[in-house]
Amino acid sequence: MPIPTWQAAGLSMAVIVGHILIGSGALVFGVLSIGVIWTLHRLHARAPESRTTAELIASVPGTPSARAISAIQFAAYVLIAAYTARTVASITLIWLSSPDAMVPEWSEPVVAVAVSAIAAVLAGAMPTRALASVATVLASFGLLVFFYVSLAVIAKTASGIAPIEPAFQMSATAAPAEWGPAALVVSLAIAFAGFEIPTAASHRLRSISRPLGYAMALVVLCATLAWVATNLATAGDFRYNASDLTQVAAAMFGMTSGFWLLTAATMAQAVAALLVLIWGATRVVRPPRADSVLPLVMAGVATAVVAALVSGGWAGAGSKLWGVGGLLLIVVYLVAAQANSRLDDSNTAARTLFAVMVLVLAAVVILKGLAEGWWPVGIAGVILAAAAVWAVKRPEPQGPRPHPLR
Repeated sequence: MPIPTWQAAGLSMAVIVGHILIGSGALVFGVLSIGVIWTLHRLHARAPESRTTAELIASVPGTPSARAISAIQFAAYVLIAAYTARTVASITLIWLSSPDAMVPEWSEPVVAVAVSAIAAVLAGAMPTRALASVATVLASFGLLVFFYVSLAVIAKTASGIAPIEPAFQMSATAAPAEWGPAALVVSLAIAFAGFEIPTAASHRLRSISRPLGYAMALVVLCATLAWVATNLATAGDFRYNASDLTQVAAAMFGMTSGFWLLTAATMAQAVAALLVLIWGATRVVRPPRADSVLPLVMAGVATAVVAALVSGGWAGAGSKLWGVGGLLLIVVYLVAAQANSRLDDSNTAARTLFAVMVLVLAAVVILKGLAEGWWPVGIAGVILAAAAVWAVKRPEPQGPRPHPLR
């Protein structure tokens, strides 16, 4: 049964609503997403029976194996899900512990593992449409809270209230200041990768462009409002992210109306994202016509293990490894652009987009490597190489027969 457009948009929104507070990165990735959405739309028009993004891409002759693309997506979704589980765990501990209490260091990894396991069970138990409905409601709640709080801050600032000096600075990236705005904005932008997750069930989508476009447009709008609100309401230098919005709202409207409301919105979208990411990771590696629970177990266990590592601060992963998932998905979008350029040799726009994606990937790799160290980029390279080797050593299943390009 087809997934309604509003539910598919909710699946996409669930993954990216949590990044509203990263500000300027939303605008950068929003522009890039136009090309990605157009690419996936053309591929879906050619092979509407394709079950996943990987099969959409592999339906074009001369493109990489669907197995390799699926493995890359699986790793990316698991990495993003692990950091989402960490967010859920940290908020849970804030709610359950008293303000003056010091929680043990092992608490966050244990809670992150627990929430990963619970999310995997729920993702496996709920039908896709039920999961999509739940994710849409939770993500919409988070979106509306950020939207109205941002408008309220802008209105309060316009009334003449003095700018607020944040008590502490929160940063969405570890990029050192010496590499300038470019490295910072790139690190902010790649957090939005993963918005195409509804295409993990592409054969059940009537349209790819509409739900992905609606989701990205709504989130970019709210991210822009949050970014403007933060810069208007805070004293000091220009901010590339909107992470101080929580402090601003708490100072202007009190803890209940400001801090706790935004915390509840963050929790809602994080739960939605965790469910959707484990669902997506399961679908991209599930074979056709298979009822095995192994893909779900793989997704749940992998998410729990990585969540425990990053929650425990493994090798500085808390500040650096989170961008690897986005980097992997940009590689997938590059491969999709390459497939799109092969559909019609006379299509200048498709060839131009492919060239742009090559430049985008090169810029992301160089700036992240210079700003945050080369080991996260190296980990992404190892995952790409492992996916390629695994795909070569296993036979490719027979994919759906593509329709002529419309």
